[in-house]
Amino acid sequence: MNPMIPFDQAAGLLPFGLRQLALALPQAQRGAAEEIRLRAGRPLAVTLPQGEVILPGCPVISPNDLRTTLEIATQASAHAALERIRNGFVTVRGGHRVGLCGTAVVKDGGIYNLRELSSMNIRIARQIPGIGNEILRQLCTEGVLPSVLVLAPPGAGKTTLLRDLIRGLSAGAVGCPM
Repeated sequence: MNPMIPFDQAAGLLPFGLRQLALALPQAQRGAAEEIRLRAGRPLAVTLPQGEVILPGCPVISPNDLRTTLEIATQASAHAALERIRNGFVTVRGGHRVGLCGTAVVKDGGIYNLRELSSMNIRIARQIPGIGNEILRQLCTEGVLPSVLVLAPPGAGKTTLLRDLIRGLSAGAVGCPM
């Protein structure tokens, strides 16, 4: 049995009907997908390296679809996930991130809650084993790992890189102390 591809795991956050439409994409597109986009009043879309694709036969996303997706993402405990929701995203099993857009409820100068969701973006997490090996070799000199700031535009792979760096450090890949 093949392990679940990251897209299929991320699509598991969608309400049943939308999930079925997403999983009907050809496997090559599911394997290349970077994001699943839900926008109220528009059909479900998937972002591929060549651009956005609207899923054929998909009804427009309703506010209820957005609420249900958030409920699935927070395992029916949005209240417990409130701190993460305040930050504008929820990280879910598999490392996927669900970005949230809606009306902010402000209290004491800070975001207290998010209501009236208008859109969600599920960023599909991927592993690229070994992507950080050369960087670790360059950073870890004389057994010391310096502080590092990673800057890149959205979608450039910062989290993917950081996870691989951690994996390499955990495995003792370059002799740096943890």
